[in-house]
Amino acid sequence: MQQDELEFLSDRQLAMLAGEAAFGRGVEYFREGMVVGWNKKGTTITADVEGSERYRVVLKLSKRGLDGGCDCPASEGIDFCKHCVATALVYRAGQAEQARLTVGDASERIRAYLQQMDKHSLVEALQSLIENDPVLHQQWSLRADAVLGVLDHKALKKRITAAFPINRDLYRYGQVSAYFARAESIVEQLAEQAPQLPADKCLMLVDYALSRMARALETIDDSGGFRFHCEATLQTLHIQTVKRLDWAPEKLAAYLYDKAFSDQSDMYPEMPDAYDEALGEAGLAAYHACLQKAWDALPALPAGTGWSERFRYLRLRDPLLKRAEANGDLVAILALYEKTASDEKDCLDAAKACIAHDAWDRVEPWLQRAARAEPKGRSRWDNERQQLQVRLLLHRGEPEDAARLQWEIYQQTLRLEDYRYLIQLADENRLSVDYRQRVHDWLTEWLHNGAQPRFAWEPAAANCLLQVHLEEGRLNEALALCKEREVAANLLHALARTLTDTSERLPLYRRLVRSHVQRTNNDAYRQAIALLQELHDALDDSDSHQSFAALLEEVRSEFKQKRNFIKWLNEAFPA
Repeated sequence: MQQDELEFLSDRQLAMLAGEAAFGRGVEYFREGMVVGWNKKGTTITADVEGSERYRVVLKLSKRGLDGGCDCPASEGIDFCKHCVATALVYRAGQAEQARLTVGDASERIRAYLQQMDKHSLVEALQSLIENDPVLHQQWSLRADAVLGVLDHKALKKRITAAFPINRDLYRYGQVSAYFARAESIVEQLAEQAPQLPADKCLMLVDYALSRMARALETIDDSGGFRFHCEATLQTLHIQTVKRLDWAPEKLAAYLYDKAFSDQSDMYPEMPDAYDEALGEAGLAAYHACLQKAWDALPALPAGTGWSERFRYLRLRDPLLKRAEANGDLVAILALYEKTASDEKDCLDAAKACIAHDAWDRVEPWLQRAARAEPKGRSRWDNERQQLQVRLLLHRGEPEDAARLQWEIYQQTLRLEDYRYLIQLADENRLSVDYRQRVHDWLTEWLHNGAQPRFAWEPAAANCLLQVHLEEGRLNEALALCKEREVAANLLHALARTLTDTSERLPLYRRLVRSHVQRTNNDAYRQAIALLQELHDALDDSDSHQSFAALLEEVRSEFKQKRNFIKWLNEAFPA
């Protein structure tokens, strides 16, 4: 904007032209967005301004200043009224924005250029871009049809069919990405046009789109997740559309039940939770009635049933179970578990439900059923069953038996949390058996006998014993054990950080650093240097610093061929 225009359009000049009262009202009109359109051609600015009616403003800029009028009664095309002030302010703001964009980045300069173009040129440029881009052409074609009133659900269905061609056998990322990029434009347009469509027609289209996408995915490897945007958009649209339906609760519940148990149920949001608002209390009751009817028709689940059949039961049972739990209805909860009680986990869950509802007299039968349902050999649920048995024994006032069973559990799991619970039981109930010593003796004997872990995941005896030493604060025994045996790095590190004597800590850090560097990868090198920094930060006297310096020289000499390690070591600790 030129300097003279700035002066002609200043607040002071506009107030002089219109008067203080009209200027103030014009500022309000400007701030409230009452100027609905303006255009500048040559030196003439025209605009429409909303008021009690829509008024036409014509302003002229010349070297002598700003002049103009409006067809409102206050101006009658001569006087500078509040509508003229609002138009001048809009023009001034637009010019200021144009100036800002002109000195901005590439996107802002493009916007500044587009704002200077006339309508005809903009239309020509935009149409050229649209016609040369298939995705844009689809998007704008739908928008045009909607605005012009020629879009109907049949036309949209044809576009959805074209958006999700099937039997394409696509597996490369580029192919799949391009496929769903084209589909996204139609899905987004469906979402945009949905509010203008009758709810039942819109629902049909969303169901069709989800079904079509599900069929397309049968021959498309979308491990990259390119479908997620389409899927999320359609699912959100489905929920929104269901809310618009004026169906009776029973009809809506039956419809959602059919979708929940169809072959394409994975394409829909979780039912009924995602539709709580649409269903309402009556609809939710009707939906659960559908579930209950189907559940009651099923026979008890036979033992050894395959997962696919069991999954069919669980899909029906779990929503009913959730509702029964929310209502605190133990009778209904146990009745549901009764039908799947051939599975030991379900028996254990039933036992936990009894405990949660303080029905201790019902716990033991469910634990017995769980034991009978266990497969031959040790079950992965065996420990959980024993832990529930421990709780039952404690409830009965039998702490000695509970501790004995917990001791058996620890012998099987070797988990620190099971050791802690064992000691807690012994301490709280002042038991005569010293379980601390029993665990120590058992692990020591196991260690000296050279027994190997029973399973690949089971920790070595030395690690278990070191865990117990650390838990009980027996640092001297832990240190002696580490000098004699190989132990896990994380436990060795835990001991090293617990010790306060540098002469004791330093050998442990040396072992940790050497074990990391010997792994010969950059991540391990960085971990080794982090350990050295951790040790260095804890040093507090000159003797310790001298010992640390000697350790650095030892490490540099031993691993001088590890170039990356030595480079980063020298950066962290300059020689």
